[in-house]
Amino acid sequence: MWQWVDQMSEFHALLSGRLAVMHPHMYDSGWEVLIGLSTDAQQWQDTDMSSILPIWNSVYNSMSIMVNHPTPYHTDVNGKQHWLDMLIMVGNYPPLDFIITTLNLWLQYNPGMIIAMPGSALEHGVGYADGNCTCLVYYMWQNVHESVGIPLCNPPHISDLQL
Repeated sequence: MWQWVDQMSEFHALLSGRLAVMHPHMYDSGWEVLIGLSTDAQQWQDTDMSSILPIWNSVYNSMSIMVNHPTPYHTDVNGKQHWLDMLIMVGNYPPLDFIITTLNLWLQYNPGMIIAMPGSALEHGVGYADGNCTCLVYYMWQNVHESVGIPLCNPPHISDLQL
């Protein structure tokens, strides 16, 4: 596990950088949460958390991996409606659609595609792919923010963009 996280560090930094541009408040609060978790891990003498946090350089505090798994239409339950989740597709599979039913939107879900979206606000789903299809999903959980006393970030606003 540690080796995989270490090998993904450059990729995690790139994802975090994208979030810093798209939703700077979420990016800032994500780093504050990681600092708070690090402090808690030291106080609790949690050796697992203390050893992984220095190499976990993503502002997202949670991640899931889905392999060859269709997802029925749903909204995510653990985030906030104005938080952006990041979905990254890897593998070798025929064309696949990512459907956001709330917006009546079909996106080509090709390998290498990165989708940033508020999964708690928009109903979405993906059908079955015949091939090797893996989705890395990065997200934040509200309870993790609350556990370290970091306020939830404000929704993004056009004025946050530094053009």
